[in-house]
Amino acid sequence: MLSYKFHRLLLPFLILLFIDSVAQNSTDQKKLDKQAQLKSMIDSKHFQFHALSATSMKGKTVQLTSEYSLKLNKDSLNVDLPYYGRSYTADYPGTDVSVRFKSNQFTYSSDSTKKGGWEITIIPKNESRANKIYMAVTSSGYCTVNINSNTRQSISYYGYIKDYDAR
Repeated sequence: MLSYKFHRLLLPFLILLFIDSVAQNSTDQKKLDKQAQLKSMIDSKHFQFHALSATSMKGKTVQLTSEYSLKLNKDSLNVDLPYYGRSYTADYPGTDVSVRFKSNQFTYSSDSTKKGGWEITIIPKNESRANKIYMAVTSSGYCTVNINSNTRQSISYYGYIKDYDAR
């Protein structure tokens, strides 16, 4: 009789253990698929950064509600990001202070990190609003972008990487 009660208790435990291991394997597979997709996008230089927040050098963080992005499509770079910070030169007319430009002349390099992420450096040529763009991408697709300029304070953005759509 004692053996029967023991088996009644053991069977649900074994079923739960089996279900948990199957669920964990599918979660691990989804993570690996996501990492492979990110690696493919970064290696092919075909992705889009979607900004969620911007942080100035003073430490002020602004949550972004509009669509701001950095799009990279092999040989073209399209940057449309807001700017919050100090400028060392005056633009005339002083209406557009954003980091907005398109370029076909830039250098691109990417390196993988120890934790499974990537470090990307983009250096646009002949662009005064950004002379170096540094991106730190995690293995889950979240990204921090730092934009350096000779005429402005640096600014950083937080968001995520997604597949570039041609729209």
